[in-house]
Order: sequence, then structure tokens, then C-alpha cells
Amino acid sequence: MPSTEDDYSTYLAYNTWVYQIVALFSGFTFTAITILLTLLPDPSQIHSQVILFFLASIFDLFQFDLFYGIYYLGYCVRKAPPEARGRRTLMLLMLLSFSLWGLAIVLMFFLWNLMYLALASGTLYASFTILAYIFIWKPGIEYSKRLRSQK
Repeated sequence: MPSTEDDYSTYLAYNTWVYQIVALFSGFTFTAITILLTLLPDPSQIHSQVILFFLASIFDLFQFDLFYGIYYLGYCVRKAPPEARGRRTLMLLMLLSFSLWGLAIVLMFFLWNLMYLALASGTLYASFTILAYIFIWKPGIEYSKRLRSQK
């Protein structure tokens, strides 16, 4: 690394570690929702649905944070090998499948016939998806267009 550039490797390593922890918590939250749905004697009771909605909202928050982390750490990559440029479609499909992961919780609530909980968590999921588009996708697309126009 030239001496004129700042070394941000520890900062990137820290952010990578933080997003690994958030991914772990996201997985635990998804698992907790699944276990609670299958083990609760009556998940249609109001206090059960409040707890499930709270967990679903935390999951959506973790997912938004992870989505931001994927894009943020992607900004930090200065050079990529030539074969990585052809994998843009694969990356977009991976991000699309990752963003649809939150829809699985809504569908699980529909599967257990918890209609109001499914509608509330679906609305929350839609709002986080809109926020992800506004704060993550759109700036990412504009940034990549700027990079391509500079070449």
C-alpha cells in the first residue's frame, strides 16, 4: 500500500465482525420465531402475537442492517478481478433472495392462520423494503453509475 493512502483495514475488519454478529442474531431471531410458532400451545392469543411481532420487527431491523452492510462493504472494494464483473447478475439475484427472506416470516404467519399478525408484519416488511430501496439500493445504483462514467 502506498504511504499516501490511509490504512482502513482494521476498520473494515471491525465492520465485517460486526455484520457477522448481526447475521448470527438474525439467524437466532428467525429460529426463535419458528420455534415459538411450532411450540406455543395457542399462537393466536394476543400476548403470543405481540411477542412474535416484536421478534419479526427485530428480524426486519437486523435484515436491513445486514443489507446495508453488504452494500457498504462493497463500496470499500477498490479493485475486483475481471471475472467478478460478469457476476453482477449473480450478485443481484443473491441480494434479491436475501431481501425476500423477510417475506418467509410473513408467509409462516399466514400458514399458521395468524392473519392480523401476518398483515402487520407484512406492512413492516414492506416499509423496511422501501427504506432499503431509498437508503441502500438507489445510492448504490447511483454510485456504480458514477464509477462507470469515470472510466
